[in-house]
Amino acid sequence: MYKRQIEASKDLTPENEYYVGRSVATTILARHDYAYRDARALRRGELGGLTEYVNRVGAVVAYAALEVSRDGDREAPLAGWHFVVLEHDSINAFAAPGGYVFVTSGALRNATSEDELAAVLAHEVAHVRRGHALGSIKKSRWANVAKDALSTTVQLDEAALGNLTQAFEGAMEDMTDALIVKGYSRDTEFEADRVGLEIMQRAGYDPRAFVAYLRRLADKQHTGTGGFYATHPKASERIAKLEAKVAALPEPEPSKARLKRFKQAIKALD
Repeated sequence: MYKRQIEASKDLTPENEYYVGRSVATTILARHDYAYRDARALRRGELGGLTEYVNRVGAVVAYAALEVSRDGDREAPLAGWHFVVLEHDSINAFAAPGGYVFVTSGALRNATSEDELAAVLAHEVAHVRRGHALGSIKKSRWANVAKDALSTTVQLDEAALGNLTQAFEGAMEDMTDALIVKGYSRDTEFEADRVGLEIMQRAGYDPRAFVAYLRRLADKQHTGTGGFYATHPKASERIAKLEAKVAALPEPEPSKARLKRFKQAIKALD
């Protein structure tokens, strides 16, 4: 999997990745029954309500992720990180290349603390940092996206432009399927959990919240469909791989201020 990620991303500049991610995000929102939370503020180019709060938490998590570096990590997103709340009852979250992270209102309702929200966001930020969506592109498709074609200095004739467009459309389909329909490989999801746990700890959040959130998912998994249930391994399997790691980590002091602002922000979902 690691080799595939390198092959898929080695020719992408931060500019390329930004536009690829934006295209994937647009495709997902156009094809599925999602609506923006706090849409009026977003149309004005502003952050408001619950979306503003999630972006504040996301910014802390994303900054910490830059301090958890591994070989093959993608660079910081060119245009920064974008955390978007989607008005949907399903429990789901997904991330496109270039720093686009989406979380549903259903996923927020499943959280009981800011630390648990941070766990969800850290998992998605880890996917972006590790280039997992790029690694989902079929090798046969990516072979058609030559390095020269990705350069803005190369003039493409009509046939070459058509081939490039077709290759990128196929790449968008591969990434969209990985995010929404088929999910990533189990190893990739487990890696995002491991890296996400490190990010949480670096950001000062309680890593035990990660397992607590997954336990709540496990309780609902036998009745839930779609979202996390369709695209992620069983919560019980994820818990089994994280429990020992979490138990060995120091437990941070509980933050009353953090809990207070979470409860205040989450009231918007009532």
